[in-house]
Amino acid sequence: MSEPSPAGRLEAAGFTVLQAPYAVPDLPTPMSGWRPVISALARPACRIGHDEEDGPARLEREWRRLLVEHRVLGDDGRLLISLSGGNDDWALVRLPDSPVRLGELGPYPAEPEFVAMSLAGDVVCGVTVEEYDMWIVCTRPAVA
Repeated sequence: MSEPSPAGRLEAAGFTVLQAPYAVPDLPTPMSGWRPVISALARPACRIGHDEEDGPARLEREWRRLLVEHRVLGDDGRLLISLSGGNDDWALVRLPDSPVRLGELGPYPAEPEFVAMSLAGDVVCGVTVEEYDMWIVCTRPAVA
């Protein structure tokens, strides 16, 4: 059985995939988005413990809040996402009004690992799994 494509994983999580892969000139690469999120210097905007009873739901709520607060999410609900272990491409997606299943967006079930970026390419908001917590890191993409 083959692994689902990045677009298939995003759809399974509840996103509407508009275009995958998605690339435009001068857009930061996915690695430019990942680099500051996975850096040893990264500091989370939010931490959610693996053992929290409502951890997955809280992660989704906090991630949405931070997307709006940091202007990652466009007025029309569009954003770019790169999945860990992906193919080094962005996917253009629309975030639905209903909750999405972020746990589908990782290499292992319930371990989300992905980076979202604004369409302008000026801010990223990544989710990573650490030893005791899930982190949401919001920052600027790395300069190539």
